[in-house]
Amino acid sequence: MDGASRDHEIDEMLAERAITKVLHRYARGIDRLDLDLVRSCYWPDATDDHGGYSGGVDGFITFVRGALARFDATNHFLGNILIDVDLASHEARAETYCVAYHRYRDADGAEIDMTAGLRYVDRFEERRGEWLIQRRVCAYDWRRTDPVDGDGGFADPYVRGVRDRSDIVYRILD
Repeated sequence: MDGASRDHEIDEMLAERAITKVLHRYARGIDRLDLDLVRSCYWPDATDDHGGYSGGVDGFITFVRGALARFDATNHFLGNILIDVDLASHEARAETYCVAYHRYRDADGAEIDMTAGLRYVDRFEERRGEWLIQRRVCAYDWRRTDPVDGDGGFADPYVRGVRDRSDIVYRILD
């Protein structure tokens, strides 16, 4: 491999790393209800199609704020991530598999776990050296709902996740 080919491959790897970090920031932002962090993953003129909402980023943030309010907890686990980078056009395509866990209470107060398998299908753009989402479409592959049996088994001394910036991840990082 000559020097130019190696440099091109390194630039692709750096782009893939930057894109992967955006995907991970998005998951943290959703699960911690840090909507400023979610917003930071998109270009201001980006669009998102989440099924229940399709449109611009400001509307998406409003939609997410309302949609997530009904859940006691969420956890988005990102799995396979395939990124195709086109450095010449400053664009990339990404397909990210996600298993999303949602805990809520039904009308009778019983705890319910809703789990969904989905894929984030994204077009990223690089502007001024930064890779962010320009267009996102969520493709839903499956969903299941299960009653929660028991109290989860957490004793008092366990650190529990919190859905805001008081969560342990922010305290350790600050």
